[in-house]
Amino acid sequence: MFMPSARNWEEMKYESAGCWPLPINKGDDFAFIVKMGLTSIKAAFKSCPISLTIGRANTPNGVVLTTTLSVADDLNAPLLLSGALRHTEEHLALENILRAKRTAIVFFDEMSRHVATAACTLNNRECSEASAMVDSPGERYSGSWITMLADVLDEAQLHSDPLLTVTPKYTPVFFTVSMKLSGFETIRSTTIGADEVLDFELSDKNEGRGQEQSAWHLLENLFEGNIFHSPQVVEAGKKRELTDILTHTSVGINLFESKVTEMLAENSLDRSTERREKNIQNHINKGIDQLVGAFRNVKASLPLRTKQDNPIEIPNGTDSIHNGIVLISEMLSGLDWEAIYVQLSEASEKCGAMLHILDLRELRTIVGISRDNPVLFAAHLSHRFDIMSERKHALLRTTLNGPPLP
Repeated sequence: MFMPSARNWEEMKYESAGCWPLPINKGDDFAFIVKMGLTSIKAAFKSCPISLTIGRANTPNGVVLTTTLSVADDLNAPLLLSGALRHTEEHLALENILRAKRTAIVFFDEMSRHVATAACTLNNRECSEASAMVDSPGERYSGSWITMLADVLDEAQLHSDPLLTVTPKYTPVFFTVSMKLSGFETIRSTTIGADEVLDFELSDKNEGRGQEQSAWHLLENLFEGNIFHSPQVVEAGKKRELTDILTHTSVGINLFESKVTEMLAENSLDRSTERREKNIQNHINKGIDQLVGAFRNVKASLPLRTKQDNPIEIPNGTDSIHNGIVLISEMLSGLDWEAIYVQLSEASEKCGAMLHILDLRELRTIVGISRDNPVLFAAHLSHRFDIMSERKHALLRTTLNGPPLP
């Protein structure tokens, strides 16, 4: 398992996604350290088109180098990870990668877990052109984050996405280098709980199980001893699954329904944007219906049992803050989030709980700001529901504030 440097780790923790060229193996080798969502990593694993656009801008503070990694998990709307290189080690790494025309890519998911590593070959001719641009004379900017970097990055993003509206200020020069990945190695990780041991591996064809493990990984320490995977409800002498994950605190219960978009299936990369959106909307519809039914069973005080057939006791008093979470693969902006708000609002009123749509990135953020306090987790969800109701829009992102970037 790859361990990033302390500086890179601190930066990665507070960035939802990013791409960093860095020295590895005590400076003997170089690699791109990439953090992005599991859906996009699986698309790379499935050999979707990938490229790197390198920008160079002359500014009063020096030459600024930028990189934009394009991952075409959706051919009509690829993921774009843009960043400015602010450290000498990043400049050195980019230089060496372009000269070698090959490198390693180390993938971290939205939870900052190392999940895969791949070999990367860069286009020979394009690399030579980009390398000549990067090596051109000029003192490069290194240092803290300043407003000038944001202006340069805006122009880098404009180059990759012409639909953006940006006023040119530094007019950077850009070269795009196509990349080909091979030799993928995936990492198996295990989360050990009090009553459950769950494994995760990127290449697991049971992608639903993988997302449930990821959610468990985030929640297990927070709800220590009060978290249950695939709890059962007993009705008329028969057992069936209540929900995917149940947690409880002194102030209420949380039910989780995990719905994953399968990226490892055949032809997954051929899906149109509209088809992906429709697939996720169907997951949302099903998850909401399942949560309404699960809360109905809980309120009817039907017996609950673990997978090991042990009773689950919900303490008295846990009836003030009920939260239901539909955990989806990605919160695509193209969905009708105003209509989804109406769905959540009506279903919440019906089941007497606050219902939410989250992905792993959003769940990780809320767990992070809960500071190991499960009651605070419930309070943050309650506040999020209030904001959703106020704005009548369900696409919300919680901010994870951290120290200044190293």
